[in-house]
Amino acid sequence: MIKITVNTARPYDIFVGGSLLDRAGELSRNVNRGQKALIITDSNVAPLYADRVAKSFKSAGYNTEILVFPAGEQSKKLDTVSTFYARLAKSGFTRGDLLVALGGGVTGDMTGFAAATWLRGVDFVQIPTSLLAQVDSSVGGKTGVDIPEGKNLVGAF
Repeated sequence: MIKITVNTARPYDIFVGGSLLDRAGELSRNVNRGQKALIITDSNVAPLYADRVAKSFKSAGYNTEILVFPAGEQSKKLDTVSTFYARLAKSGFTRGDLLVALGGGVTGDMTGFAAATWLRGVDFVQIPTSLLAQVDSSVGGKTGVDIPEGKNLVGAF
């Protein structure tokens, strides 16, 4: 495993290597001491990796839930993020808990946006599953959703 520390105003680490899905919960404990983790993923990625990642977070002591939304750019909208908020509220997520983006760019953008706006900001971890998502994830929390007037017009860093 390679650890790359990005030295910004709020430094963060990027991990590259094999078997990181099985260590995701353990590594997340370095940035979050919360009780709950919500893994947000799409309908394409969920059957491939969601259970494996959930097992890792449970092993690290998180009460873990998985939320699956329909795959594709058409889901990257405020209505979808609203379903995230509803789940977070129903499950009693606090500012100390964790959101986990498991998937491609759409997943990372929406989960990051939800993390930036839920209770005015909670921790989140990105687990990118495509090359483009890896590049997007490396840019320190660039997030966004589409509205009818255009792509990525609503977002946060």
